[in-house]
Amino acid sequence: MTTDAEAGFRELVDDERLTLIGLLIDVHHQLTRTLGDELEAACGLPLSWYDVLIRLGRSPEGHLTMSRLAAEVSFTSGGITRLVDRIAEAGYVERASCPTDRRSVHVQLTPVGCEVLRRATALNLESVQCHLIDRLDAAERAALEAALRKLRGGEPICSG
Repeated sequence: MTTDAEAGFRELVDDERLTLIGLLIDVHHQLTRTLGDELEAACGLPLSWYDVLIRLGRSPEGHLTMSRLAAEVSFTSGGITRLVDRIAEAGYVERASCPTDRRSVHVQLTPVGCEVLRRATALNLESVQCHLIDRLDAAERAALEAALRKLRGGEPICSG
């Protein structure tokens, strides 16, 4: 027989809110691991490097400041410095002084970095197709995109 405390505990841990966030986190980890492993196996590029390269490649100006790049990839300033150092050593990015603010440093792709990004993106798109797109129908993809955009862009609707 279950006690009231055990029943209350079970109700708490089985809360649908925990299930939803748990599923989101699990899928994120699974996709990150799978896509990262495939990217590294196919072209020797760690997923964290690809994340930097794709953000630079998609930047309208063709570069990002170190602080903006750190914020976009969720690294500390020290962490992004070390990461950019390693990517620069490989010849994929370079630093340039900001012409309007001497305190800022721009990071931009090199021609080699552009080519690596092109190859890696072609491979990554195949993996995304296989592990995400092909598993959802068009309506599910549209709903997922809408929900993720809503969650990413919106201000919290609750306080605290």
